[in-house]
Amino acid sequence: MTAKHKTNAGYFFGLSIMGLATAWYFNFLAVLGREDYLADGFTSNVDWVYSLDLLIGGIAGMSVIIIEGRRLKMRFLWAYIALAFVTAFAFVFPLFLAMRELRLSRIELAGGKLKRYVFDEHAVIAWVPSDVDATTPVLVMNDGHNMFDPATSTFGATWGLLDALRDRKPGGSRIRGDRKPLIIGVTYVRGDGRLRGIEYGPTDIWAKHPELLEHLPAEWARTGADGNAYHELIAHKILPTIAAEFGVELVRERTAIGGSSMGALTSLYGLAKHPDVYGTALAYSTHWPIGGNALVDAYIEMLPAAGNHRIWSDGGTIELDALYLPYQRHFAQRMADLGYREGVDYIEASYPNTGHSELWWAGRVEHPINWWLDPNEPKSTPDKPTVWVGKTQD
Repeated sequence: MTAKHKTNAGYFFGLSIMGLATAWYFNFLAVLGREDYLADGFTSNVDWVYSLDLLIGGIAGMSVIIIEGRRLKMRFLWAYIALAFVTAFAFVFPLFLAMRELRLSRIELAGGKLKRYVFDEHAVIAWVPSDVDATTPVLVMNDGHNMFDPATSTFGATWGLLDALRDRKPGGSRIRGDRKPLIIGVTYVRGDGRLRGIEYGPTDIWAKHPELLEHLPAEWARTGADGNAYHELIAHKILPTIAAEFGVELVRERTAIGGSSMGALTSLYGLAKHPDVYGTALAYSTHWPIGGNALVDAYIEMLPAAGNHRIWSDGGTIELDALYLPYQRHFAQRMADLGYREGVDYIEASYPNTGHSELWWAGRVEHPINWWLDPNEPKSTPDKPTVWVGKTQD
């Protein structure tokens, strides 16, 4: 449950308990005193004010219960109406509002729940589907603070994953597949943006090709286990711990890692370092310009041979993404040299007139995920083979 809905529900539950307690207490006194509810309730003008106020307000409130309850597909609406006549409307209406908050939270969380963790100073937030079991797919996303909550997002916008997971009529959810994945968002150490480039950087490549660091921030020149330790933490601690908590069996073919920009680069690096853990890497707006074709070639040297892995890499054509297309095409060619088949186990997708931010990625967040979950997703339009379209919404 989200914090907002939890607070609201607690408030309404408190009012409901107060309404029940006060109604039963004074009803008890009225019964003991053999008071006449009709006569005493309409004796003076003040009595009429209170009684009619409650009557008209109660009718309006019951209408709200029926109309809003049907809209949100809440169950047992008749029970609220029946309880109002045998207990008190002051109990029933706040109770309905509290249950409405729980329902809204469930809708907002796409039927799942969010759980927060901290692993070695790395904040982690996981979306857990309601039907999680041993065969649930698992998706690790870098920059986890940008995944679900605008309050923690760097620029106040998220990837829209909850919206993409939410069931809609008509058309269903944007993220399809037989099973919704367990999504684990991992944030760089202490949430310190200055350390993002270090942890998300390909440590082994920097050490082997120090010339690639020439135009990058000086602190990125560190060698050692920065990027490697980050992926060790995910592969050998975060993933196994959370999977075990929910009874998920980790299988390479059902486990993917994804991210955007530097998060995309580190997703490819994570797959290269742990090909036994991840079967797929999903790279949105892959940040190739920090090293150009030389960086592409260095990644190709690290990636596993074709056959057991799948890779998605995309980019837009405006903002920072406008610089990406030549390197993206070079990566596609080198992937072909490595034996990856375009459209089968590798996708190189272009999104015209899109740029470099969470708002743009939210608009296509489901495309790589759907391709991972279902390899039979349509790959492109016939006349523009590098422009991804995916299935249309019914």
